[in-house]
Amino acid sequence: MIVYFVSKRELDGKEVDNFDNLGLVMASRFQAVPLVSSPTYSNAVAWSDENLVAVSSGHFVTIVNPAMLTGPKGLITIPDTKPFPIGVIEKKGLASGCMLPTCLSRDVRPCVRSISWSPLGLAPNAGCLLAVCTTNGVVKVYRSPFCEFSAEWVEVMDISEMLHTYFAKIRYGEAHVSSPEDGSEQGDSDNGLIAHSRKRRKDRRQNNLPLISAEQYACRSAMLSSFVVAWSPMLYSKPGRSCSVLAIGAKSGKISFWRVHEPQCYSITQGGNPPPVASLIGFIQANNSWITAISFSKFVSDGLPQLVLSTGSSDGSVKLWRGYTDDLLKSTEDGHASFSLLKEVTNLGSGPSSVLSLLVPDTSPHKIILAVGKGSGSIEILTYDTSIEKFDVSGSRYAHDQVVTGLAWAYDGQCLYSCSQDNSLHSWIMKGDSLHEVPLPSNILGVKMSNDVPNVTDACFGISLSPANLVVAVVRSFDVNLLNPMYQARSQKAVLEFFWIGGQNLQDDGEPVDKNFPGFPNTDLVNWGRNILWSLNQYEHHLDRPLVVWDMIAALSALIKSEVNYVEQILVKWMMSSLGLKWGPSLETILPHVIGCLSDLTSRQLHLLNLINRHVILREAKLNDEEQRSEKEEPKLWIKLLEMCEKEIQERLVGCSFSATLSGNWRHVGLAQMRLWVAKNDDAVKDYVKHLASEVKKIEKRYVAEAEEECCSYCSERVPFEDTKVAYCQRVEKHKLARCAVSMVVCPLSPSWFCVSCNRWVSNLAPETFFTLLKYPPPVHKNLQNARVSTIDGTSIEPMEFSTSFLFILTFVGSRNLFRGPVKFCTKSQLSNYEHDKQGREKMMWTHYITN
Repeated sequence: MIVYFVSKRELDGKEVDNFDNLGLVMASRFQAVPLVSSPTYSNAVAWSDENLVAVSSGHFVTIVNPAMLTGPKGLITIPDTKPFPIGVIEKKGLASGCMLPTCLSRDVRPCVRSISWSPLGLAPNAGCLLAVCTTNGVVKVYRSPFCEFSAEWVEVMDISEMLHTYFAKIRYGEAHVSSPEDGSEQGDSDNGLIAHSRKRRKDRRQNNLPLISAEQYACRSAMLSSFVVAWSPMLYSKPGRSCSVLAIGAKSGKISFWRVHEPQCYSITQGGNPPPVASLIGFIQANNSWITAISFSKFVSDGLPQLVLSTGSSDGSVKLWRGYTDDLLKSTEDGHASFSLLKEVTNLGSGPSSVLSLLVPDTSPHKIILAVGKGSGSIEILTYDTSIEKFDVSGSRYAHDQVVTGLAWAYDGQCLYSCSQDNSLHSWIMKGDSLHEVPLPSNILGVKMSNDVPNVTDACFGISLSPANLVVAVVRSFDVNLLNPMYQARSQKAVLEFFWIGGQNLQDDGEPVDKNFPGFPNTDLVNWGRNILWSLNQYEHHLDRPLVVWDMIAALSALIKSEVNYVEQILVKWMMSSLGLKWGPSLETILPHVIGCLSDLTSRQLHLLNLINRHVILREAKLNDEEQRSEKEEPKLWIKLLEMCEKEIQERLVGCSFSATLSGNWRHVGLAQMRLWVAKNDDAVKDYVKHLASEVKKIEKRYVAEAEEECCSYCSERVPFEDTKVAYCQRVEKHKLARCAVSMVVCPLSPSWFCVSCNRWVSNLAPETFFTLLKYPPPVHKNLQNARVSTIDGTSIEPMEFSTSFLFILTFVGSRNLFRGPVKFCTKSQLSNYEHDKQGREKMMWTHYITN
């Protein structure tokens, strides 16, 4: 058990009237992993869209998979770097006040100051990139070692080097810079250069570095000394590739913006893809002091998606900026970035702005909410209403005794989590525009791991939420004086802890407990049910959100062991509300109706059903006694539902592949196998798919012979098509081969991807329409070449649209170990659509998916 620490002043000073309101609960971490180095700076932990957690601690960045903490870990070791050759100054210039920060620099080895994950899909393997900023002001971008067979992550971009090249090209914006030929060598005898040895003076003369003033040196150094990094949400462009913007705040008060496009194709082979490329698109002078915090979000203005940027500085001021998406996508000049100032707040208490957390709630898309953590320990809440251009400051809340090191919004802005260097962790709920502290939820799931990690922490340096908002990750440093000096103090400097927050109470205290879940008086269980339903609805309605449901599956798996009826209540309520079902109060009544209306479900609903069915319901059923299980009808219904879901998904996949082929933008892979599958299932396949198969046959003649003559990868014998999952060659030994879950062709011996939804290997891609179907089949048109397919947002798209995301549910576990290695990927086309909700407001809905 972990007791969240409070200050001695709070315990001894009688300033705390109600101890229950402090959130000082006995919250049990359910898993933890020790770290070999201690964190130093705020926001030291970040959770990616592919379910990887990065922790900056000292001169290391450790990347772990929360689903497999005992498995392999990624590592980024920060190397020592030489200062940029910006010029030399005379020895007497060292006494200038502007040189004080440079002269006092005593870092033996640079540490990590800031980290940030990119959106999914920017890495060559369709994963996330990790930007790392160090204490010597260097920013580099890394990718996972998916083809290097090592733990060390691979550097793909050196942003600081590109920034130095740009400033050197424009001479740092200075009108004239003296050179050694102008007499700068004269000071080499009496006045001397800043060098401390003859060798360094010789090197600088050979490099022809200019002699500059101390003020020039300090200004240039501030321009190149990066302090914080942050990635923007993905920006979608229909005619071109989508991209994300990397913002880098510097000590000069400037923020540089770098556009990084997603790859034209994905590959996990060595050298299969060029590394990502960053393009400088502009600067803004956000402040005259150091930029200490940056946070991005996205909102819709005048029917168009726009970025919103918040910046904090060392003087305590906070600014909100509007980013114009169209200009950011098209901008090619490295001048002033396409951001305009929305609001500046300069009187936010004392101390620098240490952390920011920006949010645009789905329930109020016209409202921008910003949480500001201060060096004094206070938290500010700022709100900006874009519809009436009104800005409000909710006032300061004294939350912590020391600097606020982490802020994270949860449940669409209903809850805020904060942590501090005083080792405290608090949860707050929003009532109106003000914060009210509530107790942290306790661990009622009974899941406890990593008991060998000591509970002797003394400071907290960051907090981050899981994709489904059911788990919070916190990084803390150990009090080395309380560790065993022989066994613990040498190898354990900090700990990464995971806590369940699915039981967080977000409702008013007066609301009846049994309103939504009658028969369950346990308040924690009711809160879990509400929050799981919220997460399911978020995944169902937000198509730009990758389907990473590790925490949801883990929570349901733990709950079903002791509260089977409760899990059934959750699933019943979800099916009745989200899936539009109106039948009976029990699973025995609802499941037969679900099986009968699978064609009316969206593709994402089908995948959610598959995940919960396979990894929660049937997994638990397998653990039960076989005799007891055979006597119940309910598991049989779940097994039948899984089989029918698989068939429905398979039929949609075949139909979408046929449609994309007819449009001319689909590789002719597996068409013969798909047509054979349609022929073998003639009684069950819909007429629409049969029509498509007949049309494909007319254009497939030159590919049929090659496709029908599949050969064994081991002995080159012929492999007939008999099943969609496995294949056997005609040799006497009959080698067993796996078939691709998408194209039905025999998977090559080279490594492929693994789908955790259907537990099969994948070596080819699926069309985009497969992931965005509202229902299936769509209306049959006379001209199948021009047929349009209904998508989940109510619009229609051409069948030719396809993406590299063949099975987005590969991100379910989020593990780099889910695939065995290389598989080539094709170019992707993206499509953005709009929808109007019931209140008539317009919000963006993206039909874009990316895999792990």
